[in-house]
Amino acid sequence: MLRAPLILVSATRCWRPLLPLAAALMLSAAAHAAPAADAGAGDRPDCATRYHSALQTIRTGAFAAIKPARAIAFKGDDSLPDGPIFRASARRGSAEAKALAEAAGIARNRGRASWVGSANDRWIADRIVTDLGEYVSQGPSPYLCSGVANYLETLKSYMDRIATSPAKAAGHRVVQTAATQDSIRAALVAMGPVPTPRFAPPLRGHPLVFDLRQSKGLERSAQTVAFGPHFDPALPPLAMAETARPALETDADRLAVLDMLIDTARANGFLAGPSAVAETAAEPVAGARPKADPATTGAIGGERAKRPVLARLETLQPLVVGRSAEIGDALVRSALTEAFADIEALDHLAHRPRGGYDPMLAAIAATMDAITTAHGEACDCTGANMAAATADAASANR
Repeated sequence: MLRAPLILVSATRCWRPLLPLAAALMLSAAAHAAPAADAGAGDRPDCATRYHSALQTIRTGAFAAIKPARAIAFKGDDSLPDGPIFRASARRGSAEAKALAEAAGIARNRGRASWVGSANDRWIADRIVTDLGEYVSQGPSPYLCSGVANYLETLKSYMDRIATSPAKAAGHRVVQTAATQDSIRAALVAMGPVPTPRFAPPLRGHPLVFDLRQSKGLERSAQTVAFGPHFDPALPPLAMAETARPALETDADRLAVLDMLIDTARANGFLAGPSAVAETAAEPVAGARPKADPATTGAIGGERAKRPVLARLETLQPLVVGRSAEIGDALVRSALTEAFADIEALDHLAHRPRGGYDPMLAAIAATMDAITTAHGEACDCTGANMAAATADAASANR
């Protein structure tokens, strides 16, 4: 349990922002054998004894499950890349930047929870576990039933700081989906045909003064015709471009979009002939990021097949990365890199377990729930529990 002389200092930085955590835990854990101001007449030794016995059961049950869950949370998935394959460089809005940062954290952690990558958050998580361990291991006390609700609320408030709520995770995915659709559209526009000049003014050779003075130069109707219509016939209508947003929900959807981008680049001459990199061939790709040989499906190794979008993106890296990139047009390279980076980020967010499930935080929450249940059952000394305690005392005195 947190003690008064505890100094929260690491070897490299002072955890000054976390001092309120220590103080709050120390003040709220009134159940640690300290007399509480709200200890009423109902806080009987028999109730505290039963609650203490329940805590020992929790210590060997729900709390003991935290340790293996922590190992799972820190292990991650070694079959994933050790960081982002593509990095977005375009300026983003606040919501888009947060979604990208969350996806980048997942990529760096290889599927581990985002709090694992932060020393600050890891300290909070370990401190909560240590404090819970001391709580369920404490000795008997007549004041054990007091202050439990406030103590657990304090722990939960700090756990909320490092956990990703289901609503927040879903919001990141929605924002990233829209951003990915925009970057795909921008890449298609960059690879589209260049508009040809049309409707040039017929009086191009006349002195400029005639154009500046409508009464002496062109008539108003002639000016309207000279400058042509208000749309460019070489480009698709904006309404069509706005509504044509590709589906990105599944791995198959994202793979289809990648194939469409590569096919468009080849059809418009940005790829000179069939590309060994752009195809999901069984041949190793020179300069590609993975160190293992690609399988026939385009995946890197047998384990990588469960994330086909990442495997496909790794094989596409030489198209746009490096001085020897196959696509020579700088504008198209930049647009495709942004689209690839957004698709990768969306894939990381899409493969996060529903609700942002984290095994260690789930085990901590289960321990807190068990404490709440045990407290409600053992420390209710006004009803059936009180009658049972009285009967036990009477039988003991016989």
